[in-house]
Amino acid sequence: MKKATVILLLFLCVNLAAAPKGKAPLRAGTYDVSNSFNRRVQAEKGKMSEQRMWCYSSIAIADAIIEADCDILGIQDVCDSIAGRREGAVPLIDIIKERGGDYDWLVLSNANPNFPIEGPLANGTGIIWRASRFELKDWGIQWLSGIYDKPGRAKNLKYGGNNSSFMWVKLYDSQAGKELVFVSASPSGPTQYDKGEKVVYHEINIANCSNLLLQLQADVVSKGMPSIIAINAHNAPSHDGYKALTGGRWLDVHDRLHEEGSLSEEAAGVKNCCNTPDEKKLSGGRPDHILVDGLDIVDYKVLRKKYPTADGTLHYPSLHFPVVAELQY
Repeated sequence: MKKATVILLLFLCVNLAAAPKGKAPLRAGTYDVSNSFNRRVQAEKGKMSEQRMWCYSSIAIADAIIEADCDILGIQDVCDSIAGRREGAVPLIDIIKERGGDYDWLVLSNANPNFPIEGPLANGTGIIWRASRFELKDWGIQWLSGIYDKPGRAKNLKYGGNNSSFMWVKLYDSQAGKELVFVSASPSGPTQYDKGEKVVYHEINIANCSNLLLQLQADVVSKGMPSIIAINAHNAPSHDGYKALTGGRWLDVHDRLHEEGSLSEEAAGVKNCCNTPDEKKLSGGRPDHILVDGLDIVDYKVLRKKYPTADGTLHYPSLHFPVVAELQY
């Protein structure tokens, strides 16, 4: 080999090694996995096949997550059974690993933010990430009523669900060479009373969405840091809750692609991301949201597919479908 060629190859190798990481692809998702209590109630009422109860469908959920192939995924409606904290229940993450998934996760109680986990978990959130790619740097859980995970940080935010929370993780992405904040949130809440005044579901949803962005901007995500919000608030663009979610610096992946005219024909035809308990039709509503800041938006998909449950019959694993966004740093 000629000396000039050797020098050129060495130059290229040195420069490639020194080149800053950046344009790395990132596949992010959100998936409301439906808590086991609601599944059991629907089955007992005859509205849902028993095979969709958590004890029979957990393997289908795991397979759906593995096939979605997300680098990072937010899950909602997490209960003690899904977290593996009820006697006889295997944690979802263990089932995923047993079936070949390369993932770690963090699931926190919606009653007590201490670690290790304590207290009941009924409608909590979780975050699953590719173990070979990410390193967990920090985490937290905060209530949408304004109660925080660290003493002395409580805020008096109007209304807000007293049992609705969101959790976040800060991860180091070895493929991109950057830190990323990922948030999983479930802002829905029951009708309740605030200082004696009845507050209906609609108002709570709006307040929770507003409080979510206020808290993220104030305490969690610094400007310039790439961040993603995975949220099961399937609000239409005309809904005030949606306007609250998109009123900050985060962009809705689905709607941004739609505005640009680059949403795929398949994705444009998906008007919702839910199905009915009897699985006979799709229910109305906007797809669950993935909102991003500091990342380029490439593509969007709703993965509507049935998987084998414990007896081998095919079912939609959950009332919701996984929603996936293709992004890039």
